[in-house]
Amino acid sequence: MHNRARMRASNKLVREWLLENGFDDIWFKPHSVRHDYVFTQHGNYLATDLWNLFDGIAWGKGECYFLQMKTNVWAKEEHIRFFLLRHKAKVLVFNVTNKPKKANGKWTVFVREYPK
Repeated sequence: MHNRARMRASNKLVREWLLENGFDDIWFKPHSVRHDYVFTQHGNYLATDLWNLFDGIAWGKGECYFLQMKTNVWAKEEHIRFFLLRHKAKVLVFNVTNKPKKANGKWTVFVREYPK
């Protein structure tokens, strides 16, 4: 499976997980060659994801959650923790994998919630 097809398949599994677990108004940022401008007090930068970190946003449990999705690996925790030091937010990180050690060959969605 090519990277784009794998990303779409992972996003679909995450979307289904979110809907099954009561989340609503789910939005995934499209990945494209275009970049978004992010403006800060210390200068500006271009981002392909939300703040070069998140792939989407969803509402659940009465709160807004930022979403990060990876296939076959976990996202680096230090980047998320650094973001959370600066901003009060809720984050869900998804690892969609079919690796035998974790999922026995069946595509499975694993979730971590921050802050813990």
